[in-house]
Amino acid sequence: MRDRTITTHPCRVSPMHYFGRLLRTWFYRNWSWLVLMVVLLVVLSVHNPLFIYVGLMLVFLVFPLILYYLWFAYALHPDCRASILSKQVTLSDHGIVCTFDDERTETIAWNRVTDVLYTPREIVFYLSKYVFFILPCDSFESTDDLEYFIKKINTSIRRK
Repeated sequence: MRDRTITTHPCRVSPMHYFGRLLRTWFYRNWSWLVLMVVLLVVLSVHNPLFIYVGLMLVFLVFPLILYYLWFAYALHPDCRASILSKQVTLSDHGIVCTFDDERTETIAWNRVTDVLYTPREIVFYLSKYVFFILPCDSFESTDDLEYFIKKINTSIRRK
């Protein structure tokens, strides 16, 4: 990492994009419970149609509460601000250094990164189960910088 420093263009992720990623992660990890509830309610509603009302209560009361919980517990987490505020990102030996528009810096140490997800549009650094840092791929100056960044991320994550 000492041989080349990569700094991105100023970038940010919209709060709705961050929350969409959070919802996809939550659904991916909890889909079995949702399917189990639906199957259980369908089976029970065959025997007693009043269970349809229980299903409607789940859809209109419980599911919105799950959304509120995800929003307030994870999307408003202090680490989320690094994704949604405008910043420049630099790869260093200590981690990912975010330099915000007001010249504040925040470092995400490599030992905090538990997993990395690569998509064609973004790189997602998981800091815990539902807290992550999103870096858009179009913030890099060139594809060479992006490939170098990904290669250095892989070596940094493997070292921990």
